[in-house]
Amino acid sequence: MDYGQLWDPIKVAPGETLLVRFGPLDFWIHRGDREWHMAHAHVPDGPERLGLERLPEMPGLDWTRWVINEQVDEVLLQPRMPDRPLIVRPEMPVCLLPNQSVRFYIGVSSWVSVSLGQRFRDILEIPTARLSNSWFGPATEGELCYAMRTTAKLREEDLQGHPHRAVVPLEVRNLSDEKLDFERLCLHTDNLRIYQGDGRMWSNQGRVSYRGADKWSRVAYARGAPPYDRAERLVGAARRPAERGALLRTFGDWKNLIDL
Repeated sequence: MDYGQLWDPIKVAPGETLLVRFGPLDFWIHRGDREWHMAHAHVPDGPERLGLERLPEMPGLDWTRWVINEQVDEVLLQPRMPDRPLIVRPEMPVCLLPNQSVRFYIGVSSWVSVSLGQRFRDILEIPTARLSNSWFGPATEGELCYAMRTTAKLREEDLQGHPHRAVVPLEVRNLSDEKLDFERLCLHTDNLRIYQGDGRMWSNQGRVSYRGADKWSRVAYARGAPPYDRAERLVGAARRPAERGALLRTFGDWKNLIDL
């Protein structure tokens, strides 16, 4: 997949409209006279698309108008991780024995950030896919999350070709003296960056260390690019810097998952 034309600054002529097709997202950007117009639509059951088209006119859509008091002729698009934690499901329920580990490859639907101006100020973020709301954890201590129809794969070669998803390589370690049974895990994405590979987008690697049922898991993220697919180019910044050895609620089953 050729992402090269998406993540560099894109020049737009006055009166021209860009149409970005990114997975299930169609996104239009129109340049006017010191103003920009933007519109989007989701096509969830359509084919997986990736591309950029230039339209000579402004289609009849439900536009949002952005007025900028400076001459701007470029727009910058960047992928972002979701703005909430994400509940994902492994391919099958997992039982991890003490002192064992497993690596998952998790495809996460990205957001698209739009920036304008000489310093490329962020003005808008759009999710590439519609995600449902969910609550993870006890009613008094849980957190609002997204639930996504994705499976955590055990092999890189089993990943599907979704252009709008960034793959998160996540290692799960059982450092306790008990077995770890789980059907779902809560992936905290705000510390993840997005890198561009030859064939897909990737995040930096993550590691979750389970320490026991009565303790929260220790989560750590690698600082650099992942060793996959020559994914060396940073194209999407993390929403906030990672904390060393953060303690987060990660594992669960149906008893602490509530769809909203």
